[in-house]
Amino acid sequence: MIVIPAIDLMNGACVRLRKGRFDKQTIYDQSPLDVARAIEEAGIQHLHLVDLDGAKSGEPSNLHILETIAKETSLKIDYGGGIRNIEAIRRAIEAGAAKINLGTFLFSDPDIPATCVETFGNEKLIAAIDIANGAVAIKGWQKSSGIDAGKAIDDLLKVGWQFFSVTDISRDGTMQGPDPGFYKPLISRYSSAKFIGGGGVASLEHLHLLKSCGVYAAITGKALFEGTISLKDLAAVSRLS
Repeated sequence: MIVIPAIDLMNGACVRLRKGRFDKQTIYDQSPLDVARAIEEAGIQHLHLVDLDGAKSGEPSNLHILETIAKETSLKIDYGGGIRNIEAIRRAIEAGAAKINLGTFLFSDPDIPATCVETFGNEKLIAAIDIANGAVAIKGWQKSSGIDAGKAIDDLLKVGWQFFSVTDISRDGTMQGPDPGFYKPLISRYSSAKFIGGGGVASLEHLHLLKSCGVYAAITGKALFEGTISLKDLAAVSRLS
């Protein structure tokens, strides 16, 4: 299991939301570049970078921060938030993203998932399946698509998608830990998919729980900023996986 620290960006700062609510945010003192450098220095290779401004507005707003981190570190960055057209995907890749997280854009037109794979290849793409009440949430988690999460995964697998970042929105930012009952049925049903789990991870025990569920990778964000998990511990989990 790959362990992926997360940095959520808003107005150029590192922040965390609770359950995806923009009115429930915590702002942290560290600069995004300083956090990214610390992640790399700990021996971790991956970073999940979320443009919350972009998720809210529908246009990428922090590509300059992505570009700076990509130039100043060797981290493999997956980037998402506000990427809602093909040109925005290209711009994010050019800015240094190794992978692109796509949510809202995928569910705006039935032909888009296949077009994305044909244009960029499935190694560059992650489908953001952010789930609230069984349905995929879109537009920065502020609206429901009305699309059943299982159907969304089925349809994406058929056109070649392999990476799925699946978030239990009810747990995100709560530090309550992941729900095995949320992940195990998905992983059992879709054995060919590579699932990235996240939402509420606050301890090494939570990471080991996700690993036992069979996820390909695990994301943790707030726990790092709150100090309940250290970068040293994350690096150790990565080496053991």
